[in-house]
Amino acid sequence: MMAELKLKTVLVEDEGAALRRLKKFASNSEYLKVVGMAQNGLEAIQEIKSKSPDLILLDIELKDMTAFEVLDRLSCTFTGKIIFVTAFNKYAVNAFNISAIDYLLKPYDEHRFEQAIEKAVKQMVALDTNMLLEVFKKLNPNSPEKLQIQEGSTLHHIPIKEIIWIEADGYYCKLYKLNGKSVLLRKLLKEFEIILPKTNFKRINRSSIINTSFIEKERVHQSNHLYYLTGGFELKQSDKYMNKTDW
Repeated sequence: MMAELKLKTVLVEDEGAALRRLKKFASNSEYLKVVGMAQNGLEAIQEIKSKSPDLILLDIELKDMTAFEVLDRLSCTFTGKIIFVTAFNKYAVNAFNISAIDYLLKPYDEHRFEQAIEKAVKQMVALDTNMLLEVFKKLNPNSPEKLQIQEGSTLHHIPIKEIIWIEADGYYCKLYKLNGKSVLLRKLLKEFEIILPKTNFKRINRSSIINTSFIEKERVHQSNHLYYLTGGFELKQSDKYMNKTDW
């Protein structure tokens, strides 16, 4: 995941040593960008309101209030994801009742921490059927060779035949175009799988769809299958997508 697309994260932990350890793990994660930290409930509320994070790593028993009281005071102002961190497993039921991503029970190691973060990432990029239908409807029926994708107040017009390849990056995709430019869109790769014609677009790995019209060379060596595309791009096909015709 590119740095600018990491999940904005606020860390809330009332013990100094535990907060430093949490920050270390979060800083090591390729998925997270720490935008704020707090050591009590009031600080947490202020940080969450001001930073609007995608994710909170939240200690349950704080000096001045519990995590549940923090969330109650935030009311509807926070719409991101939550991972609880605690030394007490008695809160597990309450944690999952409010749809927490995970429940890190102290002491946890970095591997367990990363498992929780990966759960958060997967949930945040989960396929939304309504979103797919919305994007599909953006295709102009009078001009089927062009994608029309709405992002806020911007409507992108992208000729399909000019797309060399598409790179997934979390809940964004980057489209590389024939003119050497690229466009970053808050859309899932799965959405483009549905929209793009399968006659000349091919999924070759977890994060890449290529336009086969722009394949200049292929190289196969043992288990490695490499595609060399117009523009100097070199991409590897994974075993999962080898000989896969229906994505």
